[in-house]
Amino acid sequence: MVARCPRTLYTIGGVKKTGQMGKKPTGPASRRLRKAIYDFHVRAFGEEMARVNHLPLAARRRYIAEMVDHAAQKGVKFDKPARGYTA
Repeated sequence: MVARCPRTLYTIGGVKKTGQMGKKPTGPASRRLRKAIYDFHVRAFGEEMARVNHLPLAARRRYIAEMVDHAAQKGVKFDKPARGYTA
């Protein structure tokens, strides 16, 4: 079918470039999308980190710094580098 009518590939919408986004959702669609992302973060990381992930960047960095300071006060050792997994 493609060989007989090659122009159908170009009239249906074509292929977007990598990283190209469509229209940004507005109103209720934006709220549903934000809630879906938040629910995923709750399932993946827990309620506290989901809340932290949705903070502005400066507030998020302050919160993480406070967590590290609190851990250091409680005696957590930072001798080994953080690899992102447990071994």
